Amino acid sequence: MTIRKKSPAAKRKTTPRKPKLVKAAADLSCAGFQLADPANNARQILAALEMHAACGVSVVVFPELCLTGASCGDLFRQNILLDAAAKALAFLLKKTATLPVTFVVGLPERSRSGVLYAVNVCIRGGKIIARNKKPLDAPATVFAPIELVSTLLKRNPERLILCPSAVPSALMAPADFRAFALASAKAHSADFILAAPCSGESVTDGCYGMPVCCNVMVSGGEPVLADLSDPCPAIDFPAAFEAAKGQYLLEFKEDAKRLASLGRDPLPFLPKDRTGTIWIAATMETALARRMTTARADRFVIGVSGGLDSTLALLVAHETASRLDLPASSVIAISMPGFGTTARTRNNAAKLAELLGCDCRTIDIRPACLQHFADIGHDPSVTDVVYENAQARERTQILMDVANGSNALVVGTGDLSECALGWCTYNGDHMSMYAINSGVPKTLVRHLVSFYADSLGGKAADVLRDILATPVSPELVPAAANGESGHKTEQILGAYELHDFYLFHLVRLNESPREILRRAKKVFSGQYPDDEIRRTLELFLRRFFTQQFKRSCSPDGPAVSPLSLSPRSGWRVPSDASAALWLDDLK
Repeated sequence: MTIRKKSPAAKRKTTPRKPKLVKAAADLSCAGFQLADPANNARQILAALEMHAACGVSVVVFPELCLTGASCGDLFRQNILLDAAAKALAFLLKKTATLPVTFVVGLPERSRSGVLYAVNVCIRGGKIIARNKKPLDAPATVFAPIELVSTLLKRNPERLILCPSAVPSALMAPADFRAFALASAKAHSADFILAAPCSGESVTDGCYGMPVCCNVMVSGGEPVLADLSDPCPAIDFPAAFEAAKGQYLLEFKEDAKRLASLGRDPLPFLPKDRTGTIWIAATMETALARRMTTARADRFVIGVSGGLDSTLALLVAHETASRLDLPASSVIAISMPGFGTTARTRNNAAKLAELLGCDCRTIDIRPACLQHFADIGHDPSVTDVVYENAQARERTQILMDVANGSNALVVGTGDLSECALGWCTYNGDHMSMYAINSGVPKTLVRHLVSFYADSLGGKAADVLRDILATPVSPELVPAAANGESGHKTEQILGAYELHDFYLFHLVRLNESPREILRRAKKVFSGQYPDDEIRRTLELFLRRFFTQQFKRSCSPDGPAVSPLSLSPRSGWRVPSDASAALWLDDLK
């Protein structure tokens, strides 16, 4: 018998094993984060890493500058903070030497030449395997990602981009984050994880984090939205990988077509769908909750007039109290009738506060104002600016003093349109402990109140719809004989939708007054006469420049759109600038 040897070709074929997969995730745990406290934050990160490891997650990306927080401002120039961040990083390197997790964290560093950078480091086995950086003063929408590349797939290696971020939510809405992640994943043929801070950052002028969608992951070209109810939402990636050698920056660029379409929109500040409205409301509620927590206050104090602005502030405070598991009575709603208060607005304010379960109080300011007029020698029959502003300042004094006696936070009611026009009493309604509406223009205030009316329904909705139908007025001069306010704002200033249109085009689109006028005539053709459009624009420009001094000392408040008039992080101009150049452009 002949025994034949099997040829190599006849050998049994073996199917190559698929590479083992690991889970990669964006971190969502941030309950213990403290701004400018690296040691505490390092301990919180370590606890989060241990949780991820227990859930089988092997790659984790944390938000940008997570060791210090991204909103430290000039504290980044303090060596004490930079040194503490370096020590916190050393702590993590030591404590994670045996932890089976690769992770990305961020911290500020100063170069030898003195330049400050936001640095992202990728750590595995207690060692830094990759790092990337960007200048600390780079735009918030520029990112320094770290890339991982599979080593098992040599010809077509799978790639994973880890992208820490810390973008104020006004600059990138959830839809923007999603579109950016998808576009970046496609451009780099990679899976993508974008991590944004959920809470803990400063709400001085903005709100960080995504109240609706906190992080975005892209796996195989499809979005995987992180679910806050899942502590470790993750995507799979080959187990054998190494850090890519190349370093680069990614930049979010606003869709030019979308911006152009907003330029033709008569109501450019309004969200285009219900999701956008929910996101704005959630941003305001999140910001107010954060300020309430950091101020260590127990209650809110709001002056309620039955007007749109105080109504929105009251609704946001009511929802925020619910978020914080506080009773509805933790919102102190104070009605302060004065010489021009009408029965309609007074009744609406009282009804709404009662329906919401607030601690309702009424303080008549007329006796105090009359005493004040006597003290300063002012004739109360002269209803001039002294007569008007004394009422506004008396109300602010009451709110501040009640807040002091109740360990409460005075929630401001002034909106973005009023800030732009300076339509507020300096050190009166101009001042508060947190100006929740300061990023919301009047057209958006109306939209949000309507949204809350639909959400609440019932008797509360009926009251809200009557408030929406009430002409806007500060009610600081005696009412007319028919009981209506004799002080209707839009009869004095012009339509708020025109002012909001001008504000958007001047500050957001940086257009000249001549171009704004041309656009406004086209957009509002048939709705307003051309001479009214021009006259309102001239008034807007004059007031926008001359009233800057009020904005220069405005209280904190969150931006909810890319346009901000904050003197700290938004519209930063001198109070002495002349409007002549802009007014001449209209001639």
